Amino acid sequence: MPPKAIKTIRDLIYWQYAKIISESAGFGKKQFAFVMDRYKKLQSGEIG
Repeated sequence: MPPKAIKTIRDLIYWQYAKIISESAGFGKKQFAFVMDRYKKLQSGEIG
């Protein structure tokens, strides 16, 4: 279940991408802080 910050489909897609990035980086999906950081960077356009 995504956090309450996820309001649109685009946000949900970014959230899923952030979880994939976290998993491939070796952190796993449970590292909420890392996933949230990647999510915010995806939203802002810092990473693609």
